[in-house]
This record gives sequence, structure tokens and C-alpha cells, in this order.
Amino acid sequence: MKKNKKILLAIDGSEQSFTAARYVSRVFSKQSEVVLFHVAAEVPEAFRDMNVQSLSDIANYPLQIWKVHQQEFINEFMEKAHTIFVDAGFSREAVSIETQTLKSGVARDILNESHREHSTLVLGRTGLSTVEEITIGSVATKLLEAVNHIPVIVVGEKPNSNKILLAFDGSKGSWNAVDCIGALLDPATCEVMLCHVIRSLDVQQLRFEKPFVPEHERDWIEAGKQKIVPALVEAKKRLVKAGLAAEQVSSKILTYEKSRAAAIAKAARSGGYDTIVLGRRGHTSLEHFMIGRVSRKIIDFAFQPALWIVNYTS
Repeated sequence: MKKNKKILLAIDGSEQSFTAARYVSRVFSKQSEVVLFHVAAEVPEAFRDMNVQSLSDIANYPLQIWKVHQQEFINEFMEKAHTIFVDAGFSREAVSIETQTLKSGVARDILNESHREHSTLVLGRTGLSTVEEITIGSVATKLLEAVNHIPVIVVGEKPNSNKILLAFDGSKGSWNAVDCIGALLDPATCEVMLCHVIRSLDVQQLRFEKPFVPEHERDWIEAGKQKIVPALVEAKKRLVKAGLAAEQVSSKILTYEKSRAAAIAKAARSGGYDTIVLGRRGHTSLEHFMIGRVSRKIIDFAFQPALWIVNYTS
């Protein structure tokens, strides 16, 4: 990946979308281009719920007044988002505003826009719909599954630190993740930890007596370390070449873990890493796994701050 990437940031006026804007303005390279993108409805959402087919059905409602107020609201929050970037050091010319009338649905319209020469899609976890039972909003969920051509970043509850944990397993997806953060991060403000997990041999332990003795486990862990360490060293070299200082890049190997996803989430929380970066697929490349097993479990854990899903082919 190269610098000067074009970031598509979905903005809907919610506090979550402003949180996403602040996150991007703080963590991303100031050399990036940012497109603030909003999908605007022509009628209130409730009309669509009722499947209104013609304007005559809603002729008695003050739609023109609603549209004027809606446009004022859109202009206000888009300008607020633009100011966030300018105040963070982005040039005014690097941040553009695009508003599109709703066509096929919010998620579908954002998906279609993402194919127009954008390198990364960023959105808030929930948006204006804040039903507590939904850990990730429906638009974010749909886009995490559907966008498989560029990285997707979902920003949750106010990520405050610039510490990035990259889950690294040596797969093509994790190498793409290394290149992705090297291209996007602001090397002046961020630090990265490359985290590898070696699971226990007894991760799928059945009820009969354990077949693996401690010696087997020790040999297994040692073999895993010998295999991954050269790759971790090379990954650090790539990040340093991308502009990070050597002291800004560390690595950690977690051993005797039963769940890779749980281990990654725990390491992020305990270490103060507000961003987790994952490849969409690890070594498993079955097509029906749209998001890799570890990535899906991390999402299900509802990791609160920021989550990057970097695609296998990006």
C-alpha cells in the first residue's frame, strides 16, 4: 500500500460518527485524503417503514419543511466533521464532503460508493440507531460482511490511545494488515504491537484422559515460536520501512491459550490498545467464511474501541 490513500468516512450526524471522525483525524497520516460521505433520505424513515408507494399518500404532510430542516442538519454536522480534521492538521483541500440521496438503502449505497477508488471504509459502530441489544449496528454489520475489496474500520466507544494491536499469524491476510497500517497510520503518533497466539494442544479436549503430556505442550509451543519469530522480525522491518521508529513496534507471543480471539481481546484491553487490526481470513480460506473465525469472534466480543478488518486480497 502507498501513502496518500483515499478514506471513505460514513457520517450520519450521530456521536458515533463524530467519534469515528476524531479517531481517523488522530491516528491516520495527515497525507491521506478523506471523503465525508452521507446518504440522505428524501422522506422520513417511518414513511419507508409503511412502504409508501406514491407522493399522494403523504400529500398532507409538510415534507418540504422537513427537507429544509434535514438539509440544515446535514450541512451542520458535515461542517462539524470537516472542522475536526482541519483542527487536527489536515489541509482543507484534503477533506471533501459528499452527500447522496438514498437509492438502494444506506448500507448498499455506502457499499457502492466504496468501489469508487476508495482505499479504506470507516464508520461508527452503531450510528443514530442505538438499540442497546444490538452490539454492532445493522449498517456496520452488513458492511463488515459485504465489503471484501478494501479494509473496513468500525469505531466504537471513544478510542483514546494511539496504541495498535495487530493480530499476526503469518497468513497473507495478516501480511496485508501489516502493509495496511504501514500505509495509513501517522508514524508520529502511533505505536504497534504484533501479537501472535499459540493455542494449547488440548483446546478441543474430550472427556477421556488427556493424550498430550506437558512435554508435548512444551515442544509444540517451542516449535510454534521458532516458526513465527522470523515472520515477526520481517513484519517489524516493514513497519519501520513505512515510517515507524523501531521503538514504536513491539511483538508478543501468547502461549497455552484456548481461544485466539479471547486472548487477543484480553491482551488489547490489559495493554491499553484501543485498536485491534485483523486479517479478514487467516490460514482458513474457505469461501463461505466471509469474515475469518477469529475476526468474527472478536466482533462477537463487541470489542469497544476500534476494529480494523483488512481483506485477504487488499
